[in-house]
Order: sequence, then structure tokens, then C-alpha cells
Amino acid sequence: MRDRLQILAVAVVLSVMAPAWAGPYEAVFGYVQQMLAQSAKNDTAGMSATLRQLESVPRPARQNVKEARALNKQGLDALRRNDFSSALDAFQQAQQADPADVEVSGNLGYVQLKLGQFKRAEHQLVYTLSLAPERASTWFNLGQVYGAMGEVDKAIGAFANSYRYSQDAPKTRELMMQAALAPENDEVTRTALRRTLQLLGLPQ
Repeated sequence: MRDRLQILAVAVVLSVMAPAWAGPYEAVFGYVQQMLAQSAKNDTAGMSATLRQLESVPRPARQNVKEARALNKQGLDALRRNDFSSALDAFQQAQQADPADVEVSGNLGYVQLKLGQFKRAEHQLVYTLSLAPERASTWFNLGQVYGAMGEVDKAIGAFANSYRYSQDAPKTRELMMQAALAPENDEVTRTALRRTLQLLGLPQ
């Protein structure tokens, strides 16, 4: 019940940004959860079927593209300064300007992750996947979110998808190997990364 209320709360927020899109959010969340479970079991056939369902969800129309791009640049500049609070503000404004901008959406989820706002980051990154279901960086960030939340199986599913959808698989494998050893990552995240490499049959 609590999870459902959290989903509905996020849907209300999204309804302010994109009234035409907010309705399917609960379905989108369900599809992503299915893909996580299927990915962690190497069920690629099931995952492909669920991906097609996710891709069929209506997406919001582009809106104030130029304004969103300018605000996104402000957010990226703030990130380079490690000013996460200013970055959060800029990305939130950018998403309000253009809810269909996938880069803005992913950046907002990333900065929420960096700020420790894990539930918000989870729902934001799920929204990003509704815009671009095969966006590898979003799956990786979602894996970090689930690792931080102690949900190892979901983290494995997300990390595995970041590799499967990567346009540069060797680079992604190297990133996962480094992250599996990085002391700033918690033990659940490091464990999930090691188990992901095993799942995919990749050297560690």
C-alpha cells in the first residue's frame, strides 16, 4: 500500500509537468520492475516482450525546448562545481519547461541520487526510461539507486541492462569493474556489480 501511495504521489507531480502523460506512470513502473526481474534472471525473451510494452506507452510532447536546453546547461555547470543543490533546481526547472527531454530527465534523476534522495531518484529514472527504454546510463544510475536502497536483485537487473543496452560494451564493463571496487560505493552496490559481471559471463 505504501509503495502504491508513493507511485501515486509521483504521478501527481508528473501531472503538473505533463498532464497527458501522467496517467500511464503506474503501468510504466510495473513494466520497469518486470524488466528488472527478467534481466536478473537472464530472461532476455521475456525482457524483449516487456520492452515492447514499455515502448508502446504514450510519451509527452516536446514543449519549451530552447528554455530546457539552457537550464540543462546551467545544471551541468553546477554539477561540475559539485553544487548539487543548484543543479537540482536547474534540472527541475528544465523538466518543467520540457518534460519530454530525456537528457534533462536523466540528469535530474542522477542529481537526486547524488543528494541521497533515493525514492525520488528511482521514480525519476523510471520516468526517464519511459522516454528512452534502452538508455544505458539511466539503467546504470537506477542500479546505483537500488544498491543504495539495499535491493540487490533489482540493482543486478538494472546494471545488467546498462551493459545489454550499451553502445560501448567494453567501456561499460570497465566502468562496472571499477565501480565494484570503488570504496565510495556501499557493499550492496559492489556486490550487485560483481554478481552482474558473473551473470553476464564477463571477467572481473
